Amino acid sequence: MNSESNFFRIIERRMSIRRYKKFAIPQKDLRKILEAARLAPSAGNNQPWRFIVVKDQERKEFLAKSADQDFVADASVVVVVLGDPEIAPYWFLFDPMIATEHMVLAATALNYGTCWIGTLADHVPENIDSVKKALRIPKNLSIICLVTIGVSDEKPSARPRKSLQDICFDEVYGAPLKLS
Repeated sequence: MNSESNFFRIIERRMSIRRYKKFAIPQKDLRKILEAARLAPSAGNNQPWRFIVVKDQERKEFLAKSADQDFVADASVVVVVLGDPEIAPYWFLFDPMIATEHMVLAATALNYGTCWIGTLADHVPENIDSVKKALRIPKNLSIICLVTIGVSDEKPSARPRKSLQDICFDEVYGAPLKLS
């Protein structure tokens, strides 16, 4: 299989996983996943991301409660994705999400399931403050999302996607896309 078809197969296989088997991810695999995030592009090459890798069961349970997502505690690893607005005042939200997607695709390529969770950033300052305190996150950094990683214990069906014709346009908004 060539690298192009393998790449698109990885994208098609990626699903949001919410049930995990008990399994310790080998350090070499975790390193590859984090390296993929590190290599992501960023505006001005500012790299305004930081990542906290959480494996401790009590901390994972704490994060699950803080995010109101019980399955978070069952993942092998939870990565807390942070953004630094002092490094990139506008891009600190966007660039870490690009790095997160690199992480998710790398994990998928290595046959792990993932799910990114944004509920900590949703509206609950008390949860954000308690997570920052528990994980010793500096006040100036923003929690962008959590990413669960582990061996999937489910096989969800692909969810429907809008067609290219519904989301892509030729030259101006609303003009039907013409692809030969």
